[in-house]
Amino acid sequence: MRFQPKMQGNVMPGAAAYPRFEHPQVVAPNTQILGYLGRALSLEFSAGQHYLAQASLSKFRNEMEFAEGFVTLANEEFQHANLITDRMVSQGALPAGSILSPASPANNIIEALRTCEARELALIQLYGEAFQYTMNVGAAEDHSLFSRLLEEEQTQLMRVQSWLDEYYQMMAATPQPPQWSFV
Repeated sequence: MRFQPKMQGNVMPGAAAYPRFEHPQVVAPNTQILGYLGRALSLEFSAGQHYLAQASLSKFRNEMEFAEGFVTLANEEFQHANLITDRMVSQGALPAGSILSPASPANNIIEALRTCEARELALIQLYGEAFQYTMNVGAAEDHSLFSRLLEEEQTQLMRVQSWLDEYYQMMAATPQPPQWSFV
């Protein structure tokens, strides 16, 4: 038997002999969302580093209750960094290298809490922008993440502000010696 191109019953498999599998559409990640994630990662690591520094300063000033609170805040920020990194990896990206802001010095608890307040406000602003953007483009998973992070940062800000209020109330209730001298 000789091969003839239009011969029926050919033993040579054609394209139809193999099963067809649908190839999933590979969608390029949204660079704007990756930008938000990268900035958020840098801010979260910076905040965590700052809170650990404030915890150490508080221990040095023998303000143990505040030191424990700052460590708790740092741990929460590092958990946020973990969530952000997971989201980046799920989009096929890895952190490119975070640039951290240096920890700010604080000579007393008021200064420490004000610097923490500023860090929280920066994170809230970023998450608010990212929340709005992801809602506008319909990125549901990213929107959910930024919504969660925004809510948790707002809770942390309220905690820092309540510490400030409690400290001011404690200072107002404690009689202060006069600040002047006749000598």
